[in-house]
Amino acid sequence: MITLLAPAGSLTLGASVSLDATEAHHLRVRRGEAGELLRLVDGLGRVGYGAVTLGTHGAYVTLEKVEDAPIPPRLVLAVGAGEKDRFGWLAEKATELGVTDLVPIECERTVSVASRVRDGAIERIQRRATEALKQCEGTWAPKIHGNTPLDHFLKEAPPGRRWVMDQAGVELPTYVGEDAVTCLIGPEGGFTEEELRAAEGAGFTRVALGRLVLRFETAAVAAAAWVGIARGRLANG
Repeated sequence: MITLLAPAGSLTLGASVSLDATEAHHLRVRRGEAGELLRLVDGLGRVGYGAVTLGTHGAYVTLEKVEDAPIPPRLVLAVGAGEKDRFGWLAEKATELGVTDLVPIECERTVSVASRVRDGAIERIQRRATEALKQCEGTWAPKIHGNTPLDHFLKEAPPGRRWVMDQAGVELPTYVGEDAVTCLIGPEGGFTEEELRAAEGAGFTRVALGRLVLRFETAAVAAAAWVGIARGRLANG
């Protein structure tokens, strides 16, 4: 079944949801036909099903069934805001791995990166994350937060398990259940020792992802995948 995106608030039983130009193009690429049953998602856990009508003025789906997916257990990736294209790639993978929040962190080793993530790119990265739902058939897209200074994030970090990635850290746990998890991942070159100590002071435990030095997006994907495995699943439903 083809999955397409719908605006938030549009998925109500019996509604006729118009497909925007991007989704209509995706339907054509997938060779969707008139009367075909489609699956619509809004990235906020609501799912609608209905037949598509193709007209001269566009395409729309009349919803015959609407469901609300369970809210996934919280998984926050707070990642040094490095090169924006690689961060955009990470946003797609975060969707596939059940991440609920993706936070670009400003720290000592990101300020000199000319191509770093900036606030003007957040909306585009959010769209990229939500688009990934069509491929992975998920229901929830991660919320892409604005750039956040590390000290601000540490003061307001979510409750639950808090890990900061560090080669000298302890092994990751093999089971986390439904606990909320926050993974703090440094930029290229990692966090400074002073930043790592500040994270520990905020209740973060240093944990290791292996012996090798990983790029920020690789480390973030590895951390999210580990949490998925430790929860007994790799998707957010």
